[in-house]
Amino acid sequence: MTTEIAKPQTQNPIQRYGQSLAPQERSKHRAWIGVRVEALLDGYWQNRPHEAVKEEIIADWMDGLETFTPDEIRAACRAWLGDNPRRKPNLGDIRAIVLAARRKAATPKPPEPKPGPVTAAAAQEILEKAGFAPNRMGGGHE
Repeated sequence: MTTEIAKPQTQNPIQRYGQSLAPQERSKHRAWIGVRVEALLDGYWQNRPHEAVKEEIIADWMDGLETFTPDEIRAACRAWLGDNPRRKPNLGDIRAIVLAARRKAATPKPPEPKPGPVTAAAAQEILEKAGFAPNRMGGGHE
């Protein structure tokens, strides 16, 4: 009996955005997330938490959102604010919006229906709508 080692599955870089970045770029991305989350949550604080607590809250958000692109995060935050202006979001709310958008983008669109043969009446209607009228003078070739 042989034992086979499972090979790690490669992921599309867009699916694991933060992990696909160089260390310095990943740090910048995480810092950007921290600023974006602070901006998102700023209006919801009634009593601001102690700085150490706030740092932990932001770190959790950075960990949870770093796999997403800045455009995805920004769009999800804006969608939340548009749909739920009075309710403070949590990490799961924003992640759910991004993941739903990804599922929607990944859903294949149904194929366009292939046009069938055009009937003489349909062709005539198309010509008339385009401004072409048949010669109705009844004249033939003289």
